[in-house]
Amino acid sequence: MISIDRHTAVIVCAGPSLESLSAHAWQQLAKAGAIAGVNGAPAADACIANDVQFTLLAAMDVHRDLFDRVPRLSQIWNTTKAWRVTSIDAQDTPADSYLVEVDEADGGVYGWSDDPNQGYKGGSTSMVIGNWLGNPWPDGDHASRHPRGFRTLAYVGLDMHRADGRHAPGAGLHASGFAESSDRYARICASWGLLCEEAARRGIRVVNLTPGTSLAEMPRVGVPDEWLVAEAMEVAR
Repeated sequence: MISIDRHTAVIVCAGPSLESLSAHAWQQLAKAGAIAGVNGAPAADACIANDVQFTLLAAMDVHRDLFDRVPRLSQIWNTTKAWRVTSIDAQDTPADSYLVEVDEADGGVYGWSDDPNQGYKGGSTSMVIGNWLGNPWPDGDHASRHPRGFRTLAYVGLDMHRADGRHAPGAGLHASGFAESSDRYARICASWGLLCEEAARRGIRVVNLTPGTSLAEMPRVGVPDEWLVAEAMEVAR
């Protein structure tokens, strides 16, 4: 198990496994220096029931009808006190930071961008925001607003089951793009591997705390039994 502290950014994805995390797990995750909600995760029943206090919301696809696919998200986005991050292509959407998404096709960015205004897309908003949180702000720029430059990125809700693109209840009825085909799934998994490798080269640890994840390309860290609701513990046994 890792220590969740102010040097850790917890990144909450929208996978069904959010339902398996106990109230105790969310209390431990709340010790992080940042809690980022990705796409529909802040609207997930589990996050609302546990009153998860997100410090950041990240949604690169708000200009691609994400609010229609996650009905509760629009109100959350428009009323939150959290720092909001979206794509530079969505400047009609109110936000605090607008990022440029880059990858291998954009000037040879492999797994990580060191530009503080960019994020490695790799097929997932979760990669974009992980990259962004790992980079520090430019000197003096927003330094007092939302912390960055984290040395550990810890993911939950990152299930990545090849044939199951479902989201957690409340986080959207649509399927995740990785489930569209085996080729796309393989490409996105490979991109996760690149992100982890490039982060490690920069002294940043990336771990997956998701119970039962299928993502082999990211280092996994098991969670204590008390982090799981009773039903999830039965499945784990």
